[in-house]
Amino acid sequence: MITDSKDNFERMFGPYPDGHCFEIERSAILKKINDKAKQGEGVKIAEFLLLRAANGKASISIIEAKSSAPQSADEYINDVQEKLSNSLSLFIAIYLQRHSKNNSELSDFFKQTELSNVSFILILAIQNCERSWLPPLQDKLRNALKKTARIWNIDLNSVIVLNEAGAKKHGLIASTTTQ
Repeated sequence: MITDSKDNFERMFGPYPDGHCFEIERSAILKKINDKAKQGEGVKIAEFLLLRAANGKASISIIEAKSSAPQSADEYINDVQEKLSNSLSLFIAIYLQRHSKNNSELSDFFKQTELSNVSFILILAIQNCERSWLPPLQDKLRNALKKTARIWNIDLNSVIVLNEAGAKKHGLIASTTTQ
């Protein structure tokens, strides 16, 4: 479960194994960066990163959770693109200790993960979203993240838009949630 979540949908995520979820949105380094920023110039960030390993291959999913689908898709997608890109950059900056020689915000699992071998997955999860709305939103998000994907060598098929049912299917939300 995500701690200090903004809404009921965020509270549905998890539970995850200890040390495998990094709530980047609650990062002390992010707070420090945003405290120094002028009003309106703060860094927008996704909710959390989830580290998983299967068949000896590690993946890190960056998850942005929204409670509803957009009225205006372009502005919505640009906001999500910014949050996912910033989260990837900030995570790597923290991992590389660019802001502090102490990356204690990261669990040992994250610290011991060799990033050169990690697959990054960029996920937008939308609670109240009809299945038929997902493909056009996913296409728009993939298009918005093309440059980020090229820079970091992320397969565009790793940019995913899910509704609540899809989040359950991908193991982001427990099949039976209690609130």
